[in-house]
Formats: sequence, structure tokens, C-alpha cells
Amino acid sequence: MKYLLILLLLIIGVNLNAQDNRELFRGGMFLHTGFVQNHLEKPPINGIVTGIGGKISFRLGNHFRLGTEGYVSTFGYNENEGQYKLGWGGILTEYQFNDNKLAPVLGVTLGGGKVHDLYVLTGNFTDNNSDETIYKVYTSFIVTPHFSLEYKLTDSINLVGKVDYIFYPGIDYPNFIAKGPRIYFGVLFMR
Repeated sequence: MKYLLILLLLIIGVNLNAQDNRELFRGGMFLHTGFVQNHLEKPPINGIVTGIGGKISFRLGNHFRLGTEGYVSTFGYNENEGQYKLGWGGILTEYQFNDNKLAPVLGVTLGGGKVHDLYVLTGNFTDNNSDETIYKVYTSFIVTPHFSLEYKLTDSINLVGKVDYIFYPGIDYPNFIAKGPRIYFGVLFMR
């Protein structure tokens, strides 16, 4: 964490000394949804995931950005009160193709994720007695390529639409992980 902080402070210092670019950073919040599935019969995941998160990035020249992002995605099991929740984040690199009113951006995030998976097998959810559940917690390295379109609303506000897909390279339990594309909508503020 301290290396990330040092890196971000260096980026800010480089941006403060840049004469041709007044943007120091851009950051904001995103809501997302998507379709995910795993390859297990119990607990099966096959449906809509929703979540929230955000990112901040700093310009490196005219086209490149470096920063960080993090999100939480949740899937609720329909037949019980359990849920599958993935929290993930990491170092973000992006390439902005132009500085027009509508700008395409290609990027990738390298980092880690942690899954909390609670699946209720039997029980009465209205009382305070013990229920039979499956509860798993596991972590993984993640790689998340993404493509986004940023629409310049004002000089300091962009509306953003983004699509990504999370990969879990080298994971020991690939059938447990719910995979699928996610669509994000958010607002970025520039300073």
C-alpha cells in the first residue's frame, strides 16, 4: 500500500510540473450490472450481478493514465437468503485515444479479489435458530481488461459507459468463481 501511495505522489508531482496539461486527476463513482455464472450445481450462479465502486487516475502525457480502481459485485441466490459477493481492485492503466467530446479509452487493471459466498441449504429464516449453510471465502489474482467511452459534459465532468471482463489466472478453484461481462455507468470529475 505504501508503494502505491508513493507512486501516486510521484504522478501528482509530474502533473504539477507539466505546462501543457492542466488536468491533475480524474476520478468518480460507477454503478454496474452484468450476467455471471459458475460451473457448480450447488451453489449454482447463473444470473444478474449488481454493484458499485470507483476509480481515480492521473495523466502521464497526453494519452496514458495510471491509477487505481475497486468495486463490489453481488449476486443474490433466488431460492434463499444467501449471496455471492466479490470485492476486487488494483492498479489501473489506461490509454485515451483522443481528447474529443466522445473519447474511447482502453485499459487493464491488475490486482486482487476476495469472494464471500454464503449459500443456505436448510433453515427457517424467521427464527433465531441455527441454519445449515455453505460459506466459502477465497482470494485470487485478477486481470480485468476494459473498454469505455467518455462523453465530455463540461470541462470538469465526463459521463462514462464501460464494459469489462474479470479473468482469474492461476486460480485453484475455477468452477467456484462466477464469471461474465459487466457494464458500468458513472461520472468522472477532473481537476
